[in-house]
Amino acid sequence: MKQHQIWKNHIKKLSDSDVLKSLNNPSIFQTEFSKLLSNICKEKDFKNVIEVGCELGVTSLLLDQNLNKHFLDINDRAISIVQSACTKLNVTANFYIQDMFKMDFEDEKFDLLFNSGVIEHYNQNERLHLLKEYSRILQKNGLIVIAFPNHYSLPYRTAYLVRNFLKIFFKKLWLYPKEFKIYNLEKEINEANLILEKRIVLSKKSLFNWWNFFKPMKLFFKFLDKIFKYEGYLTVLLIKKNLAIKSS
Repeated sequence: MKQHQIWKNHIKKLSDSDVLKSLNNPSIFQTEFSKLLSNICKEKDFKNVIEVGCELGVTSLLLDQNLNKHFLDINDRAISIVQSACTKLNVTANFYIQDMFKMDFEDEKFDLLFNSGVIEHYNQNERLHLLKEYSRILQKNGLIVIAFPNHYSLPYRTAYLVRNFLKIFFKKLWLYPKEFKIYNLEKEINEANLILEKRIVLSKKSLFNWWNFFKPMKLFFKFLDKIFKYEGYLTVLLIKKNLAIKSS
């Protein structure tokens, strides 16, 4: 099944009420990631922010309300749900149904471009294409913030592999497209004439929850963590333009 169809199936039974529920009880990684983004915007005085591949847009909605928020997704139902939720929350925002590989924006429009749980579903060539397009619409002193699951943390990596195998028998164990194992996008970032400013790992508390379907293994990894000190669930990359090199 093609990735676009998998995502459409993922939210076909969801509505704006699910967005509101998530806002009242966000996941650990959403809370930590949104706090990081809010702190960046405050520190750098960023105002114009876009979430590319927003799906239900919970992270954007958790950000400070004084930001000029933009929601973009190729799925028209996702944008419709987010727009309805924003209306109920009295949040003013901008909404776009677009393909993130070729966005209809002028160059250097946004201060901050971010997403979470998006780029790991694409191969290396596709990731390079995305980074170049992200860079194109980013202000010279802006920031790209990319978050994705940390396959270099053994508890998550093994849970992902087991869930993918068992989904043949239990479909609900994995409802998403295939994930590629990414550490820091070094090759793609360099080829896109960008600079990796920092790699951060968040959401240690949610790391072991991926084994909730088999509690003995969850407890086993928690025990091993006392020895090996595993990294958390969410890898976050802070990426900026290389102003010394003209972008291609």
